[in-house]
Amino acid sequence: MKNFSRKIKYALLTLIVCLVAFIGFSKAGILFSDNGSVVTVSTTKKTFDPNNYVASVSSVLEKQNQTTTTTTEATTTVTTTINTTTQKENTLPALTWTGDVLTKSKGVVYGPSGKESYYNLDMTSVINAMRRAGYSAEEYPYWIREDGVKMLGDYVIVAANYEIRPRGTILESSLGYAIVCDTGGFAKRNPTQIDVAVTW
Repeated sequence: MKNFSRKIKYALLTLIVCLVAFIGFSKAGILFSDNGSVVTVSTTKKTFDPNNYVASVSSVLEKQNQTTTTTTEATTTVTTTINTTTQKENTLPALTWTGDVLTKSKGVVYGPSGKESYYNLDMTSVINAMRRAGYSAEEYPYWIREDGVKMLGDYVIVAANYEIRPRGTILESSLGYAIVCDTGGFAKRNPTQIDVAVTW
């Protein structure tokens, strides 16, 4: 009988402790901990509804566990620079002249375009005039050939009658294709004559 009474007392005591804990939870709230993150679920209700607490705790934990992933796409622009070299092509046909070729010793010959003679003067003003006319040093460099003929680009420099052959005219000569860069007093006496610029 004594043992039965003692068990009843223990049961009553346990019930009282549970009631006290229940009342404390319902008034003060429940404190949860998830990996160091503290979540407090409070209520002002007189009664404790476990379903409501579980739903509230799940909602809070879901918000904490949401991860926002931002993907940054890097766009790489590759700029390729192609250096194109435009080479001036000589579209003139090959010379087929087989007659006399002008030399210092001959002095005068009759070439494919008429009478030819030569002269040797400073070409500075002549070259400057051609540059102003649009014949650039890159495309039409001034140089002297091995045989002493003065050249502008690929062409032999000659003087001619501007009324018949204006500056820049390309014509055949006994020394190769020529370009008219100059004129002289001979042009009045012989309009078709050309004077070849040389170092002789």
